Amino acid sequence: MNQAKNALVLLRSPGTQAAMQQLMASSSFGAQQFRHIGGDKVPEFWGRPSQYTEGTNFLGTPKNHLDLINKRPLSPDVFDIDHKSPHYKFPLGALSSIVNRVTGVAMSVGFAGAGVLALRGGLDPVVSAMSGSLLLGFPAKFLLSYCLIYHYAGALRHFTWDHHKIGNNADRTSLMELPKVELSSKLLLGGSAALALICALL
Repeated sequence: MNQAKNALVLLRSPGTQAAMQQLMASSSFGAQQFRHIGGDKVPEFWGRPSQYTEGTNFLGTPKNHLDLINKRPLSPDVFDIDHKSPHYKFPLGALSSIVNRVTGVAMSVGFAGAGVLALRGGLDPVVSAMSGSLLLGFPAKFLLSYCLIYHYAGALRHFTWDHHKIGNNADRTSLMELPKVELSSKLLLGGSAALALICALL
């Protein structure tokens, strides 16, 4: 019992704690914690085509990105220092996923606004005005149809991705492969627009 107490006292002593801090700082793990996130070295295949990945050229990664990373060990922000131009091109899969969220927000705002109008008794005149005008009715029906179709079709795509068996990535049979993601994004964007146009013409 006394030995355990003596050990605790020794561990809590300032000298022991200082020695442990020096040991942590001299180790590779401690160096990462005390200097910067990510350690001293950039991974050999970072962003480059290799046996593991096709690289990140499809994101618009600059050819000298490894030199830039060595100069700036922390990952850059999404936008450049001017807060206008992004560092990387957004792939079509990312854009289609963003549109899925935008349509969800648009429907939430639109349905909330329609609910407020309905409670105040002003929804029927608005609907009548839109129905009687092609310039108002057609865009409104198209936008509403597009948001509904795109958002729920996008949700089905994400549901399929979540439950699809990925398997061996080397076989390139997964639905998450870049060409298949781009194809599904094109079908989602174009198909939703076509169906929304048909609904707007009805």
